Amino acid sequence: MRFLILALSVVLSAAAADAQRGSVAPRYGAGFDVATAVLGQDVIPDGPSIGIRGRVAIPVNADLSVAGSLGLGAHLFGGSDDTRYVLNPQVSVIVMLPSDGSARYVLGGFGGFLPFSGGGGGPSLHLGYGIAIPLTDTSLYAEVDPSLVIGDTEVVPVLAVRTGVIF
Repeated sequence: MRFLILALSVVLSAAAADAQRGSVAPRYGAGFDVATAVLGQDVIPDGPSIGIRGRVAIPVNADLSVAGSLGLGAHLFGGSDDTRYVLNPQVSVIVMLPSDGSARYVLGGFGGFLPFSGGGGGPSLHLGYGIAIPLTDTSLYAEVDPSLVIGDTEVVPVLAVRTGVIF
């Protein structure tokens, strides 16, 4: 997990430094996500989580970007006494696909699911698909980003669906 946090810090620091130099224009995204894992496992809390996510993407060229994102999800459906929170950092490579009108992309990389209480969690690998609909100065996006979370004794698939705005 320390490596993941270090890698995320390097990506975000590089984005801030390049933005100050004016050499690239990083893209910022903010949105909501819903993620769910299979029931009956001890890696992340059972049931769906509702959360928020922020992302910074640094364009390498017109077809490729490197991104760092951070999500915070809450598993609310057990009632207020049983609400559990999960931190979900990710480092991704985003590849733009040929398309007309809207921008379609594939993203993949590594990350982690870090519950704030109750133990469990672990590193993750993710590979997803998204679409961005350009507006005048911003874009709306929607993506599906499944992950495999690697726990101490099992690997758990997690499905995340996200939507938001890219600035």
